[in-house]
This record gives sequence, structure tokens and C-alpha cells, in this order.
Amino acid sequence: MSIWASATPCRYTDSDFSFNVWSYNNITLPYRETVITAGGTQQKPILVIYLHGGLKRGSDNVRQMNEDAIYTIADYLCRNRINAFMIVPQCPDSLTWGVQTNEIIKNLVDEYMNKGKVDPDRIYLMGGSMGGTGVWKMASAYPYLFAAVMPVAGNPDTVDAALLANTPVYTVMGTGDNLMDIAPVTSFMERLKELNRETILDVENGWSHIKTCTESYTDKRLNWIFNHIRSSE
Repeated sequence: MSIWASATPCRYTDSDFSFNVWSYNNITLPYRETVITAGGTQQKPILVIYLHGGLKRGSDNVRQMNEDAIYTIADYLCRNRINAFMIVPQCPDSLTWGVQTNEIIKNLVDEYMNKGKVDPDRIYLMGGSMGGTGVWKMASAYPYLFAAVMPVAGNPDTVDAALLANTPVYTVMGTGDNLMDIAPVTSFMERLKELNRETILDVENGWSHIKTCTESYTDKRLNWIFNHIRSSE
């Protein structure tokens, strides 16, 4: 579904995202898509991928849309007149975001790039909870793919910092989060900063897991993310 940013109020809902399915390597991945078109600009669309949390897995292509962050991000793109494709895949019940889902999402991203739909230097990945962990994993699996990534309330324990050295990272954690420990993220970010100056860790005092996943996508942070263009180095 296409939304004209200059003519439509920037208040996105589930109905603004069309239903789609992508299959690769014996895995079927439901996903939702919205197209944001800013009138009066020739800017090639960017691609934004959002990974949901663990409770939204399934095959109905509906449950993953029950995360407020999706609409916060879409509204931001609309208000700032950024031409964009935004896709929200749904992780199958039998999997978590990781090796197998990385491959199918990468194949889908390739489809957008090969058809010339999006700017290949402006592809962004974000998500919270299991989705935040998935962002860490996918960004390390494809270290030269994303212009910037935003893992929220996610765990980077299994990720090699060296693989993220060329990818700008903005991550957010909450001190009241009883599901995700801040300490591993802090130590990982310290290692990452030694390799890459383009890293930010914000720790929000008292924020619960749900609040961190919901409220981290502020205009200031999204400005930082979307101002990045993939480096060719």
C-alpha cells in the first residue's frame, strides 16, 4: 500500500501495510509492507526492515504488527518526507531471528535492490527484544549491507564485534528491564567502540522491557539512524 506523505496525515495503522509472503530455501516468511511517497521529491526510496519481539511469531501475518514502534517509525518517515519502503516480516513459530531467517530476509532485500526499488546505500534494520537480538545477528552476518542499525533491548552475546566495525549502531537499554541484562550490552559496546566510532548506547533509567521496546524510537535517535549512508569502504 502506498501512502502519499504530503497528502495523508502521518498516523499509520495496521491497515496501511499490505499483506505479502516470501519463500526461500524451504522457508516461507509472511511480511507486511508500506510504501511512503513524499510528493515533490525525486529521492530514491530507502528500505527499512523492522524485526518484532518473540511473542509475535507465527504465520498469520498479523500478530507482528502489534508493536507500537512500527507505527512510530512509519510516522517519522512520513513527517520527514522520506520516500521509503518499510517491511515487517513475521518470524515462524519454529524459529527465532538468526541464521535461517537472516538468509531469507537477505534474499528479500536483494529482490528490492535487484529490481531497483530502493537506494542500496540506504538500507536500515531495527527491532526490539528478540527483534533487537535479531538485529545484532543480522547486522553481523551481513556487515556491509546496512547504512545503520538500531537494536533495542537485545542481546549481542553471540556476535563478533569485529563484524560490526563498519556498521553504525544505536542501541537502547532500560535499567528496569528484567528480561535483558545491560551488562553484556555495555561490555560489547565498549569493544565495538574500539573498532568503530559510530556507536551509541543510551541507558534509560527505570525503563521496563516493554517501555524500552516501545519508546526508544525518538525523533532524535531516528534522525541519527537515517542520516547515515552506507560506506563503500
